[in-house]
Amino acid sequence: MKKIFFSLLLSLAAIAAHATVLTTENREVNLIDSAQFMEDPSGVLRIDDVRNMDDRFASWTRGGTELNFGFTDSAYWIRVPLQRAANAPKDWLLVTKNAKLYELDFYLSDAPAILTGSSRAFATRPYFDRFFVLPLDVQPQPQFAYLRVTSRYALTVPLAVWQPDAYRQEQQQFQSLQFIYYGGLIVLAMYGLVIFLALRDQRFLTYCAYIVTIWLGMFASNGYGRQLVWPDALDFDEVAQSVFFNLAAFFAVRFARNLLLRATDRSWLKWCLQWSEFIFLLTSLLALLAIAYPELLRPANQLLLINSVLMGLWVTVASVRAYLQKRPGIRFFLAGWFMLWLGVSVAALRAFGWLPSTGLTSYAVQISTTMEVLLMALALGDLLRLEHEAHRHTQAQALAANRAMLEMTQASEDKLKHAVQERTEQLEASLLLEKSLREQYVRFGSMISHEFRTPLSIIQSQASLMRKEHEHAIDQVTKRLGAISSASQRLTVMFDKWLQSDAMTQTLEALDPKQLELQPWLNAVIKTSTHLLLNHTVKLHLHPEVNTVLVDEYHLGVALTNLIDNAAKYSSTGTSITVGTRLKAGYVGIAVTDLGPGIPQDVQEKVFAEFFRLSPESGVRGVGLGLSIVQRIAHAHGGHVALSSTAGHGSTFCIWLPTPQTEEPL
Repeated sequence: MKKIFFSLLLSLAAIAAHATVLTTENREVNLIDSAQFMEDPSGVLRIDDVRNMDDRFASWTRGGTELNFGFTDSAYWIRVPLQRAANAPKDWLLVTKNAKLYELDFYLSDAPAILTGSSRAFATRPYFDRFFVLPLDVQPQPQFAYLRVTSRYALTVPLAVWQPDAYRQEQQQFQSLQFIYYGGLIVLAMYGLVIFLALRDQRFLTYCAYIVTIWLGMFASNGYGRQLVWPDALDFDEVAQSVFFNLAAFFAVRFARNLLLRATDRSWLKWCLQWSEFIFLLTSLLALLAIAYPELLRPANQLLLINSVLMGLWVTVASVRAYLQKRPGIRFFLAGWFMLWLGVSVAALRAFGWLPSTGLTSYAVQISTTMEVLLMALALGDLLRLEHEAHRHTQAQALAANRAMLEMTQASEDKLKHAVQERTEQLEASLLLEKSLREQYVRFGSMISHEFRTPLSIIQSQASLMRKEHEHAIDQVTKRLGAISSASQRLTVMFDKWLQSDAMTQTLEALDPKQLELQPWLNAVIKTSTHLLLNHTVKLHLHPEVNTVLVDEYHLGVALTNLIDNAAKYSSTGTSITVGTRLKAGYVGIAVTDLGPGIPQDVQEKVFAEFFRLSPESGVRGVGLGLSIVQRIAHAHGGHVALSSTAGHGSTFCIWLPTPQTEEPL
């Protein structure tokens, strides 16, 4: 007990030694000198843990008027010892003038915790303010106020204690200046838009777009967007500043490039500026994608700052070069751009923690853009005046010459373009036809070489045996003629299959679909296919809800017969073949299932190609056209063929056909 009591006394003495004592004379007190901080890389510490970690807190020694931790993934705990004089008011405000604190948790003695931040609903803020304003009940005795803060931008924490009336007065004055700034930007944007509409000069439209996007970026950055326009759009508010600032930078580079470089310029400066434009567009897209992928926001912001500094360097070099070339309007632009680049560089150095965070560095971009847009407007006005004077002296002569040249060039281009296009189309058509014919003949020749060799050999050998047996008066004519007939029939089937595939190209263009009752039709097809099923039994499984389908009966019969033929050829003698109907959303299916060797997964897409055979050496008759015919018939009906097979466990081929559309009752 003595040790605990002694430790408590030491803690109270430490608080009393460093606590900020608030008096009646204080209107605003910056807390940076008394604030202490502790980094929490894991982000899992809670207030009860932190209150027992006095030895891990450190004082701020990096200068400036705000705590500036740069870009970081860590959570930071900040504690501030507070007490008031006996005659001082007890109600104060703790103000953090940073609208982009992602999480801000506030703890004071035994008062309820306040959990707010830009990631949480606007209603979690104790006061209707663009910044985070927290109520303080300051006691005469020393006490600690704790804050836990995180940010997806650079983490800066301005900390000040205000008397409520003093803070309201300060905000009224500051907001008056802010809205003068925003109003001035609106006037300049309208100026650029009006001149663009009058002259159709793209530079003025780019200037207008730049001002609008910088206006929106500042509006979001300063917290007004969340406070006044989109209070409930948490995800959008988190990325809005980055998206608009990237677009503003894109339009600024585009404006500078159009003003400083000629269209014929091919220097490295033009290449650098074009790449800078592309990176700004890419970064704005990354920032927008951060709504769905939050981890993209921090690299997008870092890329924005780095690219802004480099872009400022390229534009400054281009401005100096154009000024030395005595280009019109450059003097105002050079001065304005130098102001903007200086402000952006200060903001970047502050964001990375390399420059102390103060009120001046916090608003460096806003201050610099104020001067820059005014000077850019003067540059455009001066440039417009000079160009108008030059244009007035040469307009008539240049217009006539340009019109004549344009008409002549356009006529020649159109004629040449038409001739080249026509010849190109002819050559492409000839090339495609030649390629198709060559591939078809190569495949057919390969099939002839392989498939016809065996039956021709049988015919030749049987004929030779007949001659020898005849010489020795042996009568085996019937047997030899049977073998020759079988081989000839095999050749006939292969020729018929090839001719059938060729005929399908024309007949499929003139389908005659009609309503077809599936159950009696399937029974009829199976009966007519008896010669294919001599060594197999057929099972018929019909779905109870499948009745009719709208098809061309002849072509569907060809497709089903091919599937039954394949099932019989590739199944062992005595096994069963199942023919059935199926149903899924929008489609009726006719399936044929066998118990054959199955088809490996890696070749299932190839079996529908013409002349493709899975195992040509197996001795099974065929030319590799059956499944391609089935697929073409299914596609012609607006359907498709599905294959389900596992090697060693049989195969199922299903022809899926669209269900007939029923008319709505009147």
